Amino acid sequence: MRGIVIVLVLVWIDSCTYEHFEKLPTDKCAGSNLSITVVAKNASNCIASDGSITAAVNGGTQPYSYSLKEGVFQQSNLFTNLQGGDYSVVVKDSLGCTATQFAAVNNDQTNIKISTSTTNDTGCPTANGAIAISVTGAKKPIRYQLNSGQYQSGNSFANLKAGSYSVAVNDSTNCQASATVTIARNGPSFSGAISSIISTNCGINGCHNGSRNPNLSSYAEISSNGASIVGAISSNMPPGKSLTQDQINLITCWVNDGVPNN
Repeated sequence: MRGIVIVLVLVWIDSCTYEHFEKLPTDKCAGSNLSITVVAKNASNCIASDGSITAAVNGGTQPYSYSLKEGVFQQSNLFTNLQGGDYSVVVKDSLGCTATQFAAVNNDQTNIKISTSTTNDTGCPTANGAIAISVTGAKKPIRYQLNSGQYQSGNSFANLKAGSYSVAVNDSTNCQASATVTIARNGPSFSGAISSIISTNCGINGCHNGSRNPNLSSYAEISSNGASIVGAISSNMPPGKSLTQDQINLITCWVNDGVPNN
């Protein structure tokens, strides 16, 4: 009888041999230190195309390529023949990692001309003055600003008090122009409103018609006591009767306007 030979083969797998197969990060740019800075050179005026942007890169892996406003990538870090406007610059390294920076090419001279029209503030007590701006020589879209507020797409500003304002416009090429505008006040008049309210409610017999101080029978006396009148009508004067809220508003606005003899 022939012998039977059994060969037992033991295979030992060392888990350590798999350490070099660890998964790489799914985002190869997660730890990238790629960054970009830009320097813009102004265009000479609003219609010229002689502005430029130069990009400088730190970090990442060379070589780099550059794109302006999501355009085709190029090897040069210089973009020329630019009009005024806002631009985005993207740098991409050899691993495909990217960094973005924004630049504004301004204009040394402006071609924009602005004109304004105003509406007087006649409101009482709420201001209702307004400014409307007209523009020529600008490239759409155009934005409008009042004083140091936020730019807006509309060319008018409402509910303004009497006074001086600065208005500015900015177009798509970063061309700007500004002007100073004055809104006049056309509030309640003494002859048309205030005099009759005082004479029929306060300057009556037995009251402030000369028999009691202050005497409110003339413009000079009424105007010199304007602040006191506002305080009295806001509490309990005239005695025995109350002014309407509209009458109180008219007197208050007239005093706040400087008690004009209008």
